[in-house]
Amino acid sequence: MTRPKHCSRPRKARLHLRAPLVVLGLLSFALAWDGSGILRLGLLCALLHESGHLLMFRWIWGHWPDLEISPFGLCLLLRGTAMEPHQECMLAAAGPLINLLACLAVLWLMQYTGCYRYAGYWFACTNLLVGGLNLLPLPGLDGQRILLSLFR
Repeated sequence: MTRPKHCSRPRKARLHLRAPLVVLGLLSFALAWDGSGILRLGLLCALLHESGHLLMFRWIWGHWPDLEISPFGLCLLLRGTAMEPHQECMLAAAGPLINLLACLAVLWLMQYTGCYRYAGYWFACTNLLVGGLNLLPLPGLDGQRILLSLFR
């Protein structure tokens, strides 16, 4: 006699909003005064960076992580997730890797088509800055997580 298997539904990701009025107020004020579009480009690169972490989390553990949006940015909530050092290293390196790949893709596309634009260079440079700054070994950044996981 076998036990009946219970089908478990995949857990849906939860989105936690911390101070939503402050986040929306700051974002709308900043975007209204962003005449050059640099803030929009920076936000796009930051979203690409975080999507790299999200996709790597999904690939490793098979479900979406919980997210928190606060006035300081977007954050993956990893509390209670057991990680081995190589998994933590892969998760931390995924964001800067996506930024590097986006930079290389835009530069290659401009080279291939022969259509060089300031917006393409701005996008490439902003991706390099976002990815590179996150690789610094400072507390709270991806570089510190990579460095600590390599020493474990």
